[in-house]
Amino acid sequence: MNNKNISVLIVDDNDMTREVLRVVLRSEGYNVVGDASDGGSGLEMAIKLNPQIILLDVVMPKIGGLEILPKMKEALPNAMILMVTANKDQATVTEAVKAGIHGYIVKPFNSQRVIDAVAGVVEKIRKQSASSENTSSDV
Repeated sequence: MNNKNISVLIVDDNDMTREVLRVVLRSEGYNVVGDASDGGSGLEMAIKLNPQIILLDVVMPKIGGLEILPKMKEALPNAMILMVTANKDQATVTEAVKAGIHGYIVKPFNSQRVIDAVAGVVEKIRKQSASSENTSSDV
């Protein structure tokens, strides 16, 4: 499984952040299937597109990342969700971890930090995929 087989959705209210994430991820060969500027439209898009990875901002207008996160986890239990935020306070991090995120990217970020964080969850996806292939071939 190469990176072009990994689908990514970006949910962030900042146009520049979405663009930078899109460029960085595409430069690594990931399939960026869409982006949204708030939690509500991000959830709708996630359900429609079923991405493997969702990059989710914490603070957004209308519905924020922490508020929409449980709904995303329920709708897409296999999606790997990385929180993207400038908010480093311990309460926010703890709440996101308890809600089941798979990683955290702190703004401002550089491209290597994004690549490393996404690569970490891609490794988990590949292990799950290999594990399920082994299980199905054993039947």
